[in-house]
Amino acid sequence: MHVEVLLTEIYKGVAILGANYEKAFYKDYDRLFQQNEKLAAKLRSLQYSHNLMIEQNETLEKQKQKLAEEVSAKDIVILDLAREVDRLKALLNIDGTNSGLPTSSTPIHRKKVIPNSREKTDKKIGGQPGHAKKKLERFLDAEVNDYAEHIPEQCPHCQCTDLEDTGEVIEKDCLDYKIVVTKTRHGFKVKRCLQCRKKVHEAIPAELKEENQYGVQVQAMALTLMNQGNVPLNKVRKMTLGFTGGEIHLSEGYLCKLQQRAAQHAGDFCADIRKELLKQAVVAWDDTVIMVNTQRACLRFYGTEKLALYKAHLRKDKEGLDKDNILKLLPSTATVVHDHNKVNYNKDYSYGNAECNAHLLRDLKKVQDNLGHGWARDLAKLLTDTNRQREEWISQNVSGFNPATLSAFFDQFNNIMIDAYRENKEANSKYYATDEATLILRILDYKNEYLAWVVDFSLPFTNNLSERSLRGAKSKMKVSGQFQNIKTASYYADIKSYIETCYRHGINEFYALHRLCRGDPFTLEEVLNRTEQG
Repeated sequence: MHVEVLLTEIYKGVAILGANYEKAFYKDYDRLFQQNEKLAAKLRSLQYSHNLMIEQNETLEKQKQKLAEEVSAKDIVILDLAREVDRLKALLNIDGTNSGLPTSSTPIHRKKVIPNSREKTDKKIGGQPGHAKKKLERFLDAEVNDYAEHIPEQCPHCQCTDLEDTGEVIEKDCLDYKIVVTKTRHGFKVKRCLQCRKKVHEAIPAELKEENQYGVQVQAMALTLMNQGNVPLNKVRKMTLGFTGGEIHLSEGYLCKLQQRAAQHAGDFCADIRKELLKQAVVAWDDTVIMVNTQRACLRFYGTEKLALYKAHLRKDKEGLDKDNILKLLPSTATVVHDHNKVNYNKDYSYGNAECNAHLLRDLKKVQDNLGHGWARDLAKLLTDTNRQREEWISQNVSGFNPATLSAFFDQFNNIMIDAYRENKEANSKYYATDEATLILRILDYKNEYLAWVVDFSLPFTNNLSERSLRGAKSKMKVSGQFQNIKTASYYADIKSYIETCYRHGINEFYALHRLCRGDPFTLEEVLNRTEQG
């Protein structure tokens, strides 16, 4: 019994304990559940804030990237503007020393820079001490063909008119000229042959074929004014009228016909010049722009120090060169000097090439003005110093540099070009760096052509011969404006070829044209023989 009671009491105690435990458990569960709900809500709030911050951060990153892109774009604009400022500054600095710009194109507000390769010295301008004075000498008595006597009427000091002769005479000579208009009638007496009974007379020369015509003096003067003086037709007419005291009144139509006739008479001479050029070891050529009926055209020069041939074309192209029939016929032993005309490197031509260093020096000066790079200054100095030394050796009849001098020159040249590559890489973000890189590649690609004069003393340092030969055509364009058509330009080219070649052999242009007008022009053989004999 006692055991059962004990067990019952134990079961009651366990039940009470279980009830109390369940009650405590549910109480703790509710408390923990509420805490968990609070924490879950707080976690959801934090998660929302976290997501919101991620979105804001992404928005900020996008804005940052956009701003970076805008800044980068603005940096590019700033760099482009800086390059444009540098470019415009460079344009303001362009003159005849660093480009092919003629001095006549210098703006009126800027000082005209005239390229001069002479070194400045401390010597005064004009005749130097010990230099023989040049003046007109007194005529020989036999030379005097006129005498003008001047007798004073009164004393210049007291105005007295009572003067006595002292026997003294102060003589001053004067060299002058007069234009005397002559009106000559040529009579060709007609006779009859007693044997055949035909009438005969002396042959009438070509210059007297018309009933009345202008003489060769008038024709030669007009041609000299038009082709040597570059005087327009209307001014030639006015000047001739003035020279002759109103006696000779040339028409512009006559002057045009005179120009055409003179060019035709010079045709054989020009053809002979072309043949002679094909025999030369060194030929220079260049072309320049002329205006033909408001259009840009081309006047081309081929020549040497003794030969000058001009050709006019509507365009600067290979077709015109081939039509001139000179370059394509030159042998491989000949060398052509030019201003980096790439057409010369055409596979149709077999001659060698020599580049003009005067143009290269201007390009190097442009690099110095725009970038201040030392390699351009060093190369320009190397070229000019070496050419100066070469000229001294030529004056001493030395035929070429010795191997040691050549080796030292090319070693220095190569080192300068290495510096050029380095300086260009360091300045690749600056304006003109791209142009500088192009120049460096051109120098390296055409190294042999630019430096041919160093190895061969017979080749010139520059192509100034062509530049000088074409200068007159530029003056004509300034004065006359343009040619009426390509034919009139060709007439000018033929006449210019004739008188310029004659001049290079010591023949005055007027005299050359005088012979041309009388139907007896100089032949090239006569001109060349004249030089050999003289």
